[in-house]
Amino acid sequence: MKKTLLALSLTGFIYFPAGLNAQTAPGEEDYGEILQEAMRSGTYNHVQSQDWDARVKKISGEVRVKEAGGEEWSALEGEMPLSSGDSIKTADGTAEVYLDDKGAITVGRNSELEFTALTKTESVFGLAFGNIAAKIQHFLDEKFKMEVRTPSAVCAVRGTEFAVEYSQLGKDTGVAVFDEGRLAVSPLDEKGEPQSEYILEKNTELSFTRAQKRFRAVRLSRMARYRTPIAGMRKRILALRKTWKPVDGARKAAIREKVLRRNVIRRELGNQRRINKKSRRAAQQLNPRPARRARTKLKQR
Repeated sequence: MKKTLLALSLTGFIYFPAGLNAQTAPGEEDYGEILQEAMRSGTYNHVQSQDWDARVKKISGEVRVKEAGGEEWSALEGEMPLSSGDSIKTADGTAEVYLDDKGAITVGRNSELEFTALTKTESVFGLAFGNIAAKIQHFLDEKFKMEVRTPSAVCAVRGTEFAVEYSQLGKDTGVAVFDEGRLAVSPLDEKGEPQSEYILEKNTELSFTRAQKRFRAVRLSRMARYRTPIAGMRKRILALRKTWKPVDGARKAAIREKVLRRNVIRRELGNQRRINKKSRRAAQQLNPRPARRARTKLKQR
């Protein structure tokens, strides 16, 4: 009976796109309704899921998402559930990713992050370029593992506050741990093989390139700028623990389809407008004389 009362007392959580335009493309008008219905009637699983319930939310600017196996990037508005193999790319915007109510990851500007694997026992995130800052609750279950990979390093997470950045220009990686936890960092050699493992304790950072042979952790300095987003995530995770509500796989799929279909419709409408515009130009080029004759008659009058 207590378990039933506890389940009934949980409240729904999800973010909705704000400031939608009055004129919406077909398929867009019921997007919010699908989300609300999914959260109102979400199916609960008493058996713990093997995958993270991961969701990405656009915070500001331009954010794009690419589904696993896809080639096209779709503009993201509001929030969307994530699956293994999905990727996020930002331009002038930022996004935030939630892993159940156990963690949050901020994806900074000009960044690309792939969710290579979202299995709780072996989660892998690939940072192609840019930066992320994260707060992950300490894993009580030793089976839970999480890695963040850049082109020059592998970072093993056990539950901590950390930031990782990778520069395509300088080919260097920066890693930092803040007020909680520790991080195991393994730089990669020229062949992409892990070298010696370095343990980063709280309030320390490490920066390196593949060409380096020696590494030394130092007190926070260059990476200290990530303290502000980390502090914001602490508050949001506390709120998540009170409001998070899981959604079953079928409803996640329905939400994803709505988001991706909306972008397909927008692309189709945009393509149709361009086709119509080209057709009008072609018609004007083929029939220029009637217009000139009309202007000549006006001059004669």
